Amino acid sequence: MMKTSGAKKSELNARQVADVHPGVCDPVYGCPPPVEVVCIVTEKVYDECKNIQVNEDEFIYEAHPECPVQDVVCLSAELLAEPCCEVPTPGRIRVTFTYRVKIRLFFDDYPPVDLEKDVTVIKLFNVPRAGEEGLHVQCYVPFIECLDAFVRAEELVYDHLKTTIIACVGKYILIKLKARVQLLIPAYGFCPEPPDCDEVVGLCPDFRPEWPPFPPQTR
Repeated sequence: MMKTSGAKKSELNARQVADVHPGVCDPVYGCPPPVEVVCIVTEKVYDECKNIQVNEDEFIYEAHPECPVQDVVCLSAELLAEPCCEVPTPGRIRVTFTYRVKIRLFFDDYPPVDLEKDVTVIKLFNVPRAGEEGLHVQCYVPFIECLDAFVRAEELVYDHLKTTIIACVGKYILIKLKARVQLLIPAYGFCPEPPDCDEVVGLCPDFRPEWPPFPPQTR
């Protein structure tokens, strides 16, 4: 069998790479074979877990007995800072973060009243590989949302109506154990040059007047 020269082999690889584009592989034929094996430096995830939970955050509002709270709505829930994650003991990870939840109260004869509250969450999770040498822990709260708010109880205390309000806040906690490593992976060479962006030149409509500007003269 005749060996393929380096020039022909490079030309073949170039054609193969030119035909490969990022995206889903063909459902029938799959992806073409890689043209090389490369060594890359990247972060590898060795372990991960998630925690999805809804907090019931309590607000106390002293309403006038003749003007009780008629309705409550959630305004927002936002993270105040990036979560802190640490390994207190091997195999366990503690996640700490603070968020601010805002609600709005509605009355019949008074303007709405906004309330806000800062809530600190401290969670402890079992992650068996936490604390292993070379692995560092990262935690995220990619989603936090005030889902609902409602009046749970009303109690007349002296001259005011003690109103207990609950805000339901959904939290999504994500924990990953990572290490920076060198990996051998199959590849298709360098990525092709991307297409030109579709630039928005202006927001005004096109101006295309008809020619000639004067209508034909008739006698």
